[in-house]
Amino acid sequence: MKYTDSSITRKLKFHQLMVFEQVVLSGSMLRASQMLNLTQPAVSKVIHDLEVYFDSPLLVRGNRGVVPTELGELVLKRAKLLMAELRSLTDEVNAFQEGTSGHVVVGTLISASVSLLPKAIRLLKQRAPNVMVSLRVGQMDQLFPAVEVGDVDLVVGRVPDDWRWRDEANSLTVETLYSEELCIVAGAKHPLHESQSLTLEKLHHFPWVLPTRESLLRRTADKLFAEEGLTVPSNVVESLSILTNLTLMQDQETVALMPYEAASPFAEAGLLKVFKLGKSLAFGDIGCFSASGRELGPAAKLFRECLKEA
Repeated sequence: MKYTDSSITRKLKFHQLMVFEQVVLSGSMLRASQMLNLTQPAVSKVIHDLEVYFDSPLLVRGNRGVVPTELGELVLKRAKLLMAELRSLTDEVNAFQEGTSGHVVVGTLISASVSLLPKAIRLLKQRAPNVMVSLRVGQMDQLFPAVEVGDVDLVVGRVPDDWRWRDEANSLTVETLYSEELCIVAGAKHPLHESQSLTLEKLHHFPWVLPTRESLLRRTADKLFAEEGLTVPSNVVESLSILTNLTLMQDQETVALMPYEAASPFAEAGLLKVFKLGKSLAFGDIGCFSASGRELGPAAKLFRECLKEA
């Protein structure tokens, strides 16, 4: 069968693509039906109708759920883009009919979620309380593809040093928000906080919490030790969980490297204290990423303005 734009337009419905996307995300017909508030037979019929139309299986059924076939992956990729455009259309219609409302999905690194995003969300809610914000925390290598395909509207995080040469550079746009500094911190009663001539070498033998090896922050941490002629500490926990790291540092021994904005709220609360090393530690620019080929909906545009103000 030869497919045409006209035949696909007549046969396919947004509802079918939405159901198919949810089935793949959920991994099962039952969970998808619960998420969509539909019966399981209704969901199964939608998938059946799609497979009849494409004359090929879109899903592989197994004891552990369903996974897309190669054709299913192709349909899913385009369905996500269409759903992103539909979400923008919904936002624009709602904004026109009722004032600013809608839904914005923001991807972020854990560090940006501690200080910058709460400030931006408060600003957004003051201006548009009906806008729903969904946050997805992850690494940039996970979030960049998500914003490309429309799963995420905006990504907030550090601009990689090799940004101009990355594969995503042509499909994403980045706007720099501010330059971030790093700090070395520990519990407020760590014995070296009062040291008059503190160096990284003196902190080296303490237990450390360092970012995971695949993160941008870990590369910065490794470079910091190398510049001081030091190896990476041997007594290390690798973690990007701020709450876990905060708890570990309450032993008043463990030391961690954190973005300054991430550490500040806990330092102000008396849970952490920043070591005075006599020099600033650069981390890099924090930026807001969006898909260059897709216009943001009103809710996402407003949130981007709130990010700039925050």
